[in-house]
Amino acid sequence: MTKVFANPVNLLPLILGLLALISYQFLPFVNQPDLGATTISTLTAARANNELGISTNGISLLPIGAFAALLLGLWTFSNPQLGRAASVFSLLAGLLMLEYFALFFLDYLAQGASFIGSMGLGFWLLLILALLLIFQVFLPRSKAGKEFQLRTLLANQESAILMALVFLIVSIGLASPRFLATRNILDILQGNAYIAVAAIGMTMVIITGNIDISVGSLIGLLAVVSGRMVVAGNPIWLSWLMPLLVGALVGALIGFIVAYLKVPSIVVTLGFLSILKGGLIIWTNGERVTNMPDGFYLAQMKFFGISTPILFMIILTILAAIWMRFSPMGRSFYALGGNAEAARLSGFSENLILMQVFILNGIFAGIAAVLYATQLRVIQATPPPGLELAVITAVVVGGVSILGGKGTIIGATLAAILLNTIRSGMVFINVSPFWILAVQGILILVTVLIDLIRRQRQLI
Repeated sequence: MTKVFANPVNLLPLILGLLALISYQFLPFVNQPDLGATTISTLTAARANNELGISTNGISLLPIGAFAALLLGLWTFSNPQLGRAASVFSLLAGLLMLEYFALFFLDYLAQGASFIGSMGLGFWLLLILALLLIFQVFLPRSKAGKEFQLRTLLANQESAILMALVFLIVSIGLASPRFLATRNILDILQGNAYIAVAAIGMTMVIITGNIDISVGSLIGLLAVVSGRMVVAGNPIWLSWLMPLLVGALVGALIGFIVAYLKVPSIVVTLGFLSILKGGLIIWTNGERVTNMPDGFYLAQMKFFGISTPILFMIILTILAAIWMRFSPMGRSFYALGGNAEAARLSGFSENLILMQVFILNGIFAGIAAVLYATQLRVIQATPPPGLELAVITAVVVGGVSILGGKGTIIGATLAAILLNTIRSGMVFINVSPFWILAVQGILILVTVLIDLIRRQRQLI
């Protein structure tokens, strides 16, 4: 902690992010003729509250950038050696915030408007804070050790995804401002949050050197289980819990076949893909699940103003990332995937690890199924097409080695968001969304090739 205060520059992202969040939430953004001093939340609550016709496309980037800067500041506070890397990522947060102001002034000039003098303290302070987040990167910081040098930290897959994500948001947003409408940004984050949650379990499986290609069919089955239970009159909480228990049971069965019968995981899960999908159609007779009670729709709820799927995605990602890094079980997954023989000689039980990882994968599939089942008023009798490919793509593109032993939960979640951003962006720049399958395939091939090249270099 003394190192942080010894170089106050390291505190800048933390201070700027906190000030930006306060400005966004509480300070008057504009002074309107009838409504008077208006905050952003009031301005965007209804069209009638926007008397001056102020552009709001991209306004949701302000809290996203501010929150990112705050987290980066806390990251640096915990380890001052990360100051230089945090300053670069804070620059990206500043660029996200600045994009709103670029769109604002472009729209302002196109309208020939004259309300610039009515903009409140919050507007100008947020603009200044965005610029400071960008220019703080040029301030001197203490030199870090090799492990924490900027070149080292920017070389990993998570950093590449984060920079690609910011580049896409900025470029597509400037080309089509409607892409940055608050509703679309929320759709990008929460629409496929269940895929990011499923990718957490898949990350663990692939890190051990295995794979589960039945996850899409499992999510579809568990979603129907949840819906049918609540329609049958069971308590809502039990209808949310049962998919986790059934998912764990299916995962245990897959794990047992892989671990004790020594059948390759790709063969086992290929069989389960057909069994679960076929069994689901036979069970439901192709009929959708409807007439669920209002309290069932967990994915449509909000806590502290944040949608439940986004909260689940963020909280589970953080907890799983910490658990994988520091818990004995998490480290055993890496050990098995990195060198199975060395893991056995070190005292790890391969069979136990495989059982554990497939059970956890089933539990995360259960959570994903609940989020999927509760986001709409109807649950389809068949799982979304290509769901397993979307989950596996997120994991592989997120930097998890398909050969096992390397990768992070955070990378998989960022990749899930990136893929959804690409999908949404294609619509706004008039590219057929069917190209997303080709993009997913290309990204998988490129990522696997990069991973193989890295491994060959390490062997030299």
